[in-house]
Amino acid sequence: MSDQSTQQGEPDTGAPQSQMPGGLGQDDIDMQEFGRYFIDSLYRILKVASIYSVDHNQTHEAIEEFMPSFQKSVRQVDTGVISVTIRGELCSVNGETLRLRRREQERLAELHGIFEAAHIRGIAFDAAMTPEQLVEFLRALNEAADRRTEQQGMEHVEIPNIDLNHGEPSQTIMEAVARVNKAMYVAHIYIRGLVKVQNMHEQVREQNSPDVPTGVVRRILQTISELLVDEDFTILGLLPMRLVAPDVSSHSVNTAIYAMLLADRLGLEQQTVAYIGMTAIYQDIDRLVGISVGHRDRDPGLDTHRQFSANMRDVAQMLEHLGGDVVSTLRILLTYERGCPYEEEVGRPFYRKKRHLHLVSRIMDLCRTYDLLIQGLQGYKARRPDLAIQYVKSRAGDVFDPHLVDLLVSTLGLYPVGTTVELTSGERAVVIRTPDPSADPQRPAVRLMDHNNAMVIDLSEEQYQNIEIARSIEIEDMGNDPSQVFLLT
Repeated sequence: MSDQSTQQGEPDTGAPQSQMPGGLGQDDIDMQEFGRYFIDSLYRILKVASIYSVDHNQTHEAIEEFMPSFQKSVRQVDTGVISVTIRGELCSVNGETLRLRRREQERLAELHGIFEAAHIRGIAFDAAMTPEQLVEFLRALNEAADRRTEQQGMEHVEIPNIDLNHGEPSQTIMEAVARVNKAMYVAHIYIRGLVKVQNMHEQVREQNSPDVPTGVVRRILQTISELLVDEDFTILGLLPMRLVAPDVSSHSVNTAIYAMLLADRLGLEQQTVAYIGMTAIYQDIDRLVGISVGHRDRDPGLDTHRQFSANMRDVAQMLEHLGGDVVSTLRILLTYERGCPYEEEVGRPFYRKKRHLHLVSRIMDLCRTYDLLIQGLQGYKARRPDLAIQYVKSRAGDVFDPHLVDLLVSTLGLYPVGTTVELTSGERAVVIRTPDPSADPQRPAVRLMDHNNAMVIDLSEEQYQNIEIARSIEIEDMGNDPSQVFLLT
């Protein structure tokens, strides 16, 4: 762990002071919530210990803060033991695999490095563990993790009430298979969303009214907002694959997911992320009953007065169908701002000052255009993901918010997940993971399309510096279906 400190001299542990989750202290312990809290606390204690020392007051204060919550929670576990196991990118607490957000996953990666250096894959903390025993464990762990010492591993360490499971913290074959099943679950949720939205659109057409049940779709998007936390690469790989024929339904779902992804990256609350996704869904329902959905990149637009009148007409048409909730408010906002310049001095009713579109309007404009480019809808020629990225980048600051374009590019990469490529070594591959934002955006992780050697190559790693992406390849040129490889990644 790298040494960092705040301006006041206190350690920057990457998180606020650990707080016991509100759900704990009840009769039933939420192991997901407690597990995330426990890993965060362990990370923070180790961080403090690495910056100062195991015997420093700051370390002891962190332990004293943690122990009451630990003892309160461990009493609610039948076995009286809290066990932590790390396997590759997975972490489980008392046998339950945790769903970690991106920042939490980064902390887990640091813990994985320490566990790997100490040659342990699991720890069991007994209810009778004392602060002194935890200090003793931290000291032994730091010594084992310090590669400069002669003593390797922790096989020689014996501490009362703390049991160690020795070995490499790597995934077993069965755990890898479980990860594949999780990818298939994500695919199931996505396809279910496509089917439900398509059925909903058919009902809208039959009734010629936007007043149709949306509860199932809302729950699906809520699930997707949770999956964006740690399964975003899987989700992003599904969107450009056109698993169903491109139409307004698939465009509606994809736009919702892209918009939710950007909202999540901006740090908006999970419920707000789901609201934004539902707004995209409703916007296309409104389109089916004759209320316009503007595309700033393609529509020539009306003059200022006629544009405003058209927007007000569509808002008035919507009013009888609105429920006064957050999603309804966002629907009105998007319709009101349809066709307005992203950032420009304009006449009435926006003549008073230079005006920016609302954040949600800017997100939706960018995400709609990107998906239209991928699917080849509404007059756009279907493009590969990398060419779609080039297209929106060329219009950053003009049609689209340049900051959101940068966020989209850093999230999807110059070669988005699902892009099929040919390497300079001659192999063909599919992009399965985008580079870290601080790494070279042209060097993602790819899986070779050779069934006899379907290995993963992270082009950002030093051992592969002699290999680059030579060009993108159309799916039709691949000779086999990249989705089969991607979903088994």
